[in-house]
Amino acid sequence: MTLRAVIKAGGSAGVDRDSVADLVADVARSDEIVLVHGASAETDKLQTALGHPVETVFSPSGHQSRRTDRRTLELFAMAALGVENFLYTEKLQARGVDAVGLSGLSGRLLIAERKIVRAVKDGKTIVLRDDYTGTVKAVNVPLLRQFMGPSRVPVVAPLALSTENEAVNVDGDRVAARIAVAIEADALLILTNVAGLLRDVNDPSSLVAEATLDEAERFAHGRMKKKILAAREAIEGGVGEVVIRSAAGDPNVRTVIHG
Repeated sequence: MTLRAVIKAGGSAGVDRDSVADLVADVARSDEIVLVHGASAETDKLQTALGHPVETVFSPSGHQSRRTDRRTLELFAMAALGVENFLYTEKLQARGVDAVGLSGLSGRLLIAERKIVRAVKDGKTIVLRDDYTGTVKAVNVPLLRQFMGPSRVPVVAPLALSTENEAVNVDGDRVAARIAVAIEADALLILTNVAGLLRDVNDPSSLVAEATLDEAERFAHGRMKKKILAAREAIEGGVGEVVIRSAAGDPNVRTVIHG
């Protein structure tokens, strides 16, 4: 029986691309796979090298994200398309997978609504009017399905086209969840640089092996909050399960999230 899944490869430092490519190549031989990747570490490097410092903002609900003015958006596109998408496509081709590199702008694959970004600064909530981030509202499923099949994998960078036809940065975890719902995936696998969801972020042995969405939200801290938000969006949209684990670690060491 052919399964359908979305695999999200984190863009943080410590996510091993070869381990991701090995996994994708293995499961893509028999199952329908979409690979979504991040680009945060490579974007950090570019921003530092080109003199445009990284700025992190926190929403009133506690979620953290990259401050994305127009220059940051361009640097993110360089990192996502010129490094991450290029490397994953190359590595999968080397493993016998017909990988097709895409972004959400390609053929209007991902349509997003540009956000009104509210951030907390010095205890006050402010509106960032020049921020180029968005939330995906539609997936061009007929286009995506053209690149899905045995040993054929679309590799999607988290950029989208806004309803005003502007490029926007979109969160990779939530992109993966939105695509998983749109293609009626059986599972969403989020590969990161940690073993999974931890009860105590300072204690690697405190892994939560299985959790409901409500339990996962109670334990999530920092960037893990976005992954749990993506898990909720996927599961509430009909995806069977969400698994969070290290890209390079033991596949049995993981967190499985269900409704």
